[in-house]
Amino acid sequence: MINEPFDPWRAVAESDNLVLSFHPIARLMGGGFYARSGELGLIVIDPDLQGEDRRAVMTHELIHHERAAGFRSTGASAALASFVDNDERCVDREVARRLVPRTSLEAFVRSSTRAGLGVGPGEVAEHFEVPFSVATCALDEFQNCTRRRD
Repeated sequence: MINEPFDPWRAVAESDNLVLSFHPIARLMGGGFYARSGELGLIVIDPDLQGEDRRAVMTHELIHHERAAGFRSTGASAALASFVDNDERCVDREVARRLVPRTSLEAFVRSSTRAGLGVGPGEVAEHFEVPFSVATCALDEFQNCTRRRD
């Protein structure tokens, strides 16, 4: 069974406690950020982001919303900063899993290998219409899982 990639637009539409906004200030935070007040979440996306970059940033911020995580305070302790950095890596891996489903990636790798084609982050990015960074993370996770099975 091949999974369909995650649709962040549908997830936003189905959420009753989330506001999505497009504002250039998000550029300062790498393209997007998430904030929370009580039960209400806010995702702000850089309006200049397009296509796969917008989809990846939206998915990243939606995962923060699901996890009810906020943003790092400028006065955060080193321990909190380390926790937030680790949380960001976990969120990045989840973005890769949602936008490049493992079963779909496995099928793509298998068919490409049978055709004698190499599969790297560029090919994964193009096939799944995701940024290179998301493709790299998905491929790394896939290769790690494959090595553990062998």
